[in-house]
Amino acid sequence: MEDADLILAARAGDQEALSKLLIARQTKLYKTAYLYVHTQADALDVVQETSLRALLSIGKLRQPQYFDTWLIRILINVAQKVYRQQTNTIPFVPEITGDSTLTDLHADLMSDLAMIPENFRVVLILFYFNDLEVEEIARVLRIPAGTVRSRLTRGRKMLRERGAVYREYRLER
Repeated sequence: MEDADLILAARAGDQEALSKLLIARQTKLYKTAYLYVHTQADALDVVQETSLRALLSIGKLRQPQYFDTWLIRILINVAQKVYRQQTNTIPFVPEITGDSTLTDLHADLMSDLAMIPENFRVVLILFYFNDLEVEEIARVLRIPAGTVRSRLTRGRKMLRERGAVYREYRLER
């Protein structure tokens, strides 16, 4: 069964179809959640809450072709709520394991992303880590495509000013 058929079945109340759709997207959802909340436990909680909200509101999905956009929007809302709760309680310390150069670069990038204002960080995460096009990001965030392009440019500039991390990750897409 293809995604379009699964989405239609899920809208009709087929929980197994929705489950298949969520499982197929779990890695992308987890990565996006982790980039927001910075810890494995919180990222897993965000994905779980996103799945629950998707289950409860799949019937409200008006345009099946935008299922991924709709799901990411739910995830972003949940992740932002968790992130706001985190910033009210504890400072951000990236979760680091191992001692390789790649781990160090990852930690540096995570720190750099955490320092960028949220409206720029969200656009960079969706563009680079979720491979969404500008128009799709605009639909997810409900902002004009020109604003997305502007935030990408300004967000890249903020990362570029941080030096080595920008060059190492080659954020030139």
